[in-house]
Amino acid sequence: MMIDEKTAPDVGLRRVIRANVLTVVFEVVVPMALFYGLRAAGVSQWWALMAGVLVAAPYAVWTIVRNRRIDLLALVTLSVLVLSVALGLLSDDPRSLAIREGWTAALGGLFGAWMLVTVGVGRPAQLTLGRTIAEIKRGAEGAAAWAARWDTDARFRRGLRIDTAVWGAVLLANAVAHIVLVYTLPIDLISLVTTVVWFAVLACLIAWHVWYIRKEDLEA
Repeated sequence: MMIDEKTAPDVGLRRVIRANVLTVVFEVVVPMALFYGLRAAGVSQWWALMAGVLVAAPYAVWTIVRNRRIDLLALVTLSVLVLSVALGLLSDDPRSLAIREGWTAALGGLFGAWMLVTVGVGRPAQLTLGRTIAEIKRGAEGAAAWAARWDTDARFRRGLRIDTAVWGAVLLANAVAHIVLVYTLPIDLISLVTTVVWFAVLACLIAWHVWYIRKEDLEA
């Protein structure tokens, strides 16, 4: 039986999107909803935060088991959750559980810093990330053809460098702002404010990215 060349990449792309949506739901939305639900029911800040951590952990484990390999993102998430639980058990200060928010943001900042480094050293991160997306959408040959433009198209190189620099700078700046919020906001506001800020920044960044890659003909 022949497989439609367009159907297979579409299925792969939908699978990636679905996985990212599930990650947001189980690691952000559900813990936040649980925290504010328990707080409204009169549960202490410590237990409300701990409940969110304990709900997010099984999903991280499940993604590793499902994929039958050690996924870097899932491993980082799980390690942060374990750190949160360990610190929470050693201290009755609920802010110790909120360290999860700060460290997760810090990891995003490190990724942003790495993206900035790749702009000036070697090939920009968006070339590697874009090739992965192109392979999902177009297959191995289509991805190779897209990446090959780096060697022949000066506008392509310039565009990827600018796109990578913007992503890196925004992620790094957001991480700094996020960590400041985590350690200065009242505990009951941390989850709501940091989540709203992150989604607002991400929405603006994605909107700019989509506009820019179409304008500069960089679509993977």
